[in-house]
Amino acid sequence: MTQLVLDSHSHCGYTVPFAELAQEWRHGNIQGGVVFSPVEEIYDRYDPFFADSPQYQVSRTRVHRYLLDLGSRKHIFPYFFVWNDFAPIPDGFVGIKWHRHAGEPAYRYESPRCDAIIDEICARKLPVVLEEEFGNTLQFIDCVGGRTVTIIPHMGGLNGGYTRLRDAGLFEHANIWADTALASRGEIKDYVDRYGPERLLFGSDYPFGNPYHEKKKLTELFSGSDLDAILAGNLLRLLGKSAQDSRDGW
Repeated sequence: MTQLVLDSHSHCGYTVPFAELAQEWRHGNIQGGVVFSPVEEIYDRYDPFFADSPQYQVSRTRVHRYLLDLGSRKHIFPYFFVWNDFAPIPDGFVGIKWHRHAGEPAYRYESPRCDAIIDEICARKLPVVLEEEFGNTLQFIDCVGGRTVTIIPHMGGLNGGYTRLRDAGLFEHANIWADTALASRGEIKDYVDRYGPERLLFGSDYPFGNPYHEKKKLTELFSGSDLDAILAGNLLRLLGKSAQDSRDGW
C-alpha cells in the first residue's frame, strides 16, 4: 500500500502553476498538500513602504480564486494569504498564511481590522502558518492566546531561529506546531526528541525547496507511526480530514 504523503508548505498560483508543483510531487511520491499564494502575487515585498495598488488588489483576488478551484481536488488544501487589507476570508479556505520578512511592508497590527480578522480566524479554528520576525511572532501568538493552532514554518528558521524559539519555550505550548521545510536534520530530530512527532508537519517550501529531498530528510530520520504522522497523519488530523477521500484525484 502506498504511503500517504502530504506537503504542508507549498506555494502555488499563476507565477508557480499547479502543473509544475504536481510534477514535483509526483517525483517525490507525494499525493497532495497545502497550497498558498506566492508572495509576489500578494504584495510588493521589495518595497518596505508599499501600501497597495489596483494591480495587487486584482492579483490577490485572482490567485485566491485559483487556489479555491484547486481545493475541489483530492488532498489539495487551500490556505488564504492574509495581507494588510485584512480582506474577508472566503468559504473554502481551510487555513491561513500570515507572512512577512524584515524589510518588507509591515502588518498593521494596531488596526482594529487586524484584531477582527484574528478573532475570525480563531472562531473558525483555521490553522495559521506564521512567518514573521521574532518579536512579531511572540506578539501574534499572544494575541491568538491558544484559540487556534499556529504553525511555525521552517522550524522557526525565519521567525528568529529554532533555538531562539525553543529556548523561549514556544514549542511547549500545545497549539504551537511546526513544519520541517528547509530545516536541518539536527533541528528536526531535536524537536521530536523534546516534544514528540504529534505537532510536526512535513513541508517542502516549493519552489524554494525540493519536495523529494525535503521528504527524504524525514524518511532517513524516522520510521513507522512517527513517520506516518509527520508525512500526512498530523496534517489530516489538524484539518479534520480523512485519508479516505471520495473526490476525484488531481
